[in-house]
Amino acid sequence: RVLVTGGAGFIGSNFVHRLLAKHPDAHVVVLDALTYAGRRENLHGLRDTQMTFVHGDIRDPEAVAMAMQGCDYVLNFAAESHVDRSIETPGDFIQTDVYGVFVLAEEARRVGVKRFIQVSTDEVYGEVLEGHSTEDWALNPRSPYAASKAGGDRLAYAYWCTYGLPVVVTRCSNNYGPRQYPEKLVPLFVTNAIDGEMLPVYGNGKNTRDWLHVDDHCDALLTLLEFPGIEGETFNIGAQHELDVLTITGTLLELLNKPKTLIR
Repeated sequence: RVLVTGGAGFIGSNFVHRLLAKHPDAHVVVLDALTYAGRRENLHGLRDTQMTFVHGDIRDPEAVAMAMQGCDYVLNFAAESHVDRSIETPGDFIQTDVYGVFVLAEEARRVGVKRFIQVSTDEVYGEVLEGHSTEDWALNPRSPYAASKAGGDRLAYAYWCTYGLPVVVTRCSNNYGPRQYPEKLVPLFVTNAIDGEMLPVYGNGKNTRDWLHVDDHCDALLTLLEFPGIEGETFNIGAQHELDVLTITGTLLELLNKPKTLIR
């Protein structure tokens, strides 16, 4: 029995589908607040015998207690997750990404789960001008979003150090793939281009990111869910597939047969 918080969102819903495809005898409990990026339709096709849906917030101890009851494993995907919006409303990010982790960790400690995976982000490392960040790098978040994820990341780790909660922390690079909310680069640029709207590229468009397909991310998480003896460890999850924004943008426009004059 596996609790997946944020399981109606982009990465969470893909993980639920992938988990049940690999382990059809498992039962998944999805806890999701169904904010703007969470959609019940993302879980379409799953039977009641496979999944229980709980509409609730990870900041609510009662909702968390109800959802986690009888669960063996917890994966926390629930998060406020957009850099631009974190600049406008940083308090929302602190509440969900830090306090929400506290509520989940407290209940997981009470229940005695076998593993608690805190899904974090490579944004916690800040700007990497040369080479690649490794798990032992210092954290240097540069936005309220990145700082809130770093806070939740380290709080979960502290629960392993202090209470022995079997925590594993993961930090992934840029995800893309099906069910992604169209505020992120790939789905936003695809939908804008289809509609003939401008594609907003920041700066000179030469900033690079590692682009990780959501299925590959989920497969890594499934491996870490079962791998023995890794409690207290942190794992970067990437694809070693770095591309700059202009390259991504040009590829999308070419695939959609749209002009480069749409780039702003």
